[in-house]
Amino acid sequence: MAAYSVPEHIRALKPKGTMVKAIKNGYYVYTCTNQKGEDGKWRLKMGSVIGSIKEGVGFIPNDNFCTEEKVSVVEYGQYAIAYEASKCVLARLKEFFNPLDATRIYLLALLFMVNGHTSLKNIGELFLQSCLSVRYPTVSMSYGILSDLLDALGRREDRPLQYQQHLLDESCRIAIDGHCIESYSHENDLAQYGNKYRTTGEMQINVLMAYDLDTHKPVLARMYPGGMVDKTSVKDLMGSFAFKGKLIIADRGFHSLENLSLFTSNGNQYIIPLSENLLEYKAAKDNLDYKRSFIYRTNKKMHPVFYWEAETAGEDGSRVILYKDMNRSAEEEEAFGKRIGTSGKYTPERLEALKPSFGVFILKTSLANNTAEEIFCLYKQRWGIESYFDLVKNRDEFKALCFQDYYRGQGLAFIILITGQIEQAFRSACPKMPGKTPDDILLEARGVKIKKKNDGWEAANYSRKLIELFAFFKCPLIGDLHLVT
Repeated sequence: MAAYSVPEHIRALKPKGTMVKAIKNGYYVYTCTNQKGEDGKWRLKMGSVIGSIKEGVGFIPNDNFCTEEKVSVVEYGQYAIAYEASKCVLARLKEFFNPLDATRIYLLALLFMVNGHTSLKNIGELFLQSCLSVRYPTVSMSYGILSDLLDALGRREDRPLQYQQHLLDESCRIAIDGHCIESYSHENDLAQYGNKYRTTGEMQINVLMAYDLDTHKPVLARMYPGGMVDKTSVKDLMGSFAFKGKLIIADRGFHSLENLSLFTSNGNQYIIPLSENLLEYKAAKDNLDYKRSFIYRTNKKMHPVFYWEAETAGEDGSRVILYKDMNRSAEEEEAFGKRIGTSGKYTPERLEALKPSFGVFILKTSLANNTAEEIFCLYKQRWGIESYFDLVKNRDEFKALCFQDYYRGQGLAFIILITGQIEQAFRSACPKMPGKTPDDILLEARGVKIKKKNDGWEAANYSRKLIELFAFFKCPLIGDLHLVT
């Protein structure tokens, strides 16, 4: 006994199957295994250190030893209702991808939707802390696996393109627009000086997206160099997919003679506003005679709109219609008046010169049979994509990237698309509650956790109101939580 350097009362404190070694004034616990040597004798082999023993305290495991234990309390509420509302997106993905890839694509997008855009290095930890890891216990969401997934989506485009083409085929009215994302890695092949550089001071990447105005969901997404203008990148986007019989509503940045021809190919139609520097705009801007008008109604108020249309169509059969929204005109005049005196741009003289142009915009369209009022209302629906991009930037936080790989960038564009589909599926499923937005509902649900008990999972920290809320999503809170797929 004297030859053994560790006292018996210290050895009694070590976990079973370990060994203790005295080093200086401390006692350290190691894993150990019995191994048979070449001479046929069995010997004890020491492994890695897993903790220490302190007299009066007992065995103290290392941090890494503690984390090897399975998590027994995880986040439930926000993930559970978002999953129940959007699992149709997962089902659609499985029609085009193998089940494991489809599940990882969906889970990554769902984690982004709930938590906002997060570094891939942190996704694995978020996944383990959520009920998603309980529902999908055999799925790994490590950094390496997710990096490979994005790379594969960017390099092997067949399935992502087929998936998006299917969405496009189901759509009739499409809005197309671009979204700028700052790039903090100037070595990125897509990072260039763009139109936002003066504001942000950073290079940018452009994400061009097509948005279904009827379902309020994105259907196409692709990344382009930050210095490429919209009127150029849209040619590549439309060349990558088959647009047939669509109404395309685009912003003025997409206007070019070549694009207008593209927008009317294969039975497509378009509505697009004209820029003030175009001859067609200048020829029409002074023709408003206030003889024809209609009322445009929104949820909040009525807008009296006067309009003028040329009697003859253009050489290509297009129509040019001048509109003046009187409410918008008054708002722009008031906003300008408040700025008078703040700089040389805001003077009473300039106000008088600009007043006739306030609330005025000119639309060009290939639609031959729709009335001027119908065309105006159709164009107004384009603002759905602006609202969607507001979610992309401020809710889902896709506003800055730090990676430099082209293929992973294209893969991320596809994930942004899926995140948008999950986002809309959730928002559409949310109950209409006075004073509560979908984000409020998600935040309220966040308080519900689940804990392991008797080989099952039970919800904790919930109230009667939360039970009613979760019942609306057909998401259980009491009894069997149906976590294993």
